[in-house]
Amino acid sequence: MSRLFRVTLVVCTVIGIPVLVYFTATNFLISPIGGLLGLIFAAVYVALVIWLFTLSPMWPDRAGAGWRWVAACLVWGAGVSFLLVMAGGLPVMDLVSKLGWDLFEASFGGAYPEEIAKALGVGVILFTFRGLNRPWHGLMTGALVGLGFEAIENAMYGAMFAVMDPNSDVAGTLTTWALRVFAGPGLHIVFSALAGWGLGLAIFTAGRSTAWRLRVAGVWLFIAFLLHFGWNIMWPVMWMQVVGMLAVALVMYPLLIWVWIQAHRRCVADDSYAFTPVPTVSVANIRG
Repeated sequence: MSRLFRVTLVVCTVIGIPVLVYFTATNFLISPIGGLLGLIFAAVYVALVIWLFTLSPMWPDRAGAGWRWVAACLVWGAGVSFLLVMAGGLPVMDLVSKLGWDLFEASFGGAYPEEIAKALGVGVILFTFRGLNRPWHGLMTGALVGLGFEAIENAMYGAMFAVMDPNSDVAGTLTTWALRVFAGPGLHIVFSALAGWGLGLAIFTAGRSTAWRLRVAGVWLFIAFLLHFGWNIMWPVMWMQVVGMLAVALVMYPLLIWVWIQAHRRCVADDSYAFTPVPTVSVANIRG
């Protein structure tokens, strides 16, 4: 555990929590119904995804990570990342708009700041917790950071489109959540998990050069960026939009499945040292 990264994480968390509270409160100001439903849906969504992740052997040992790690990931994704995106994304969107690149406005405004902001959090968190010491821990950490980001973003869009629905705020919120959850399931979870896998490989693979580590981390972050960029392209015709998203999905989801299988196999086959909360002086000290 690095003291510098631990302090950085604590400071960012202290900043991120008010940001999270602010955006949540704003949802209630836009639409009380949309804000309430968004809060409920987000809580259920986060709890369900975390439960599914805990079923995997890749889930870190609770003694070395635990709820603090989970909370740090979610707060970074839902709070710190949004602050960084607001600071870095809006100027880029304005620049792209002035250049007349309307087709790529959402791509540059989303993929550029969001993937960097989330990956930065994954790196800080991986260096903070001693129980995170395997490449697949980067995968899981990235997935949780993406989960936090996705939950708060879904809640925000749910509130915004609630007031735009001609029938009712309830209908608008339900429609928005259904589209975002089922039409593109776990987008931010996928993007950040892939970037986190690269960071996990770069940080926790032994016997590699610095150049190799930078290259691996950069390639996987770039892959996450390209997938996000492609998904956000604002095609002028609906059928082109559908085809474009489908093309990205046909690359993105199989790639995640492949990475997940590779990480799972490495995890199951791993028989090297493991983290223990106290020094082990006898077999009796080990708790299975």
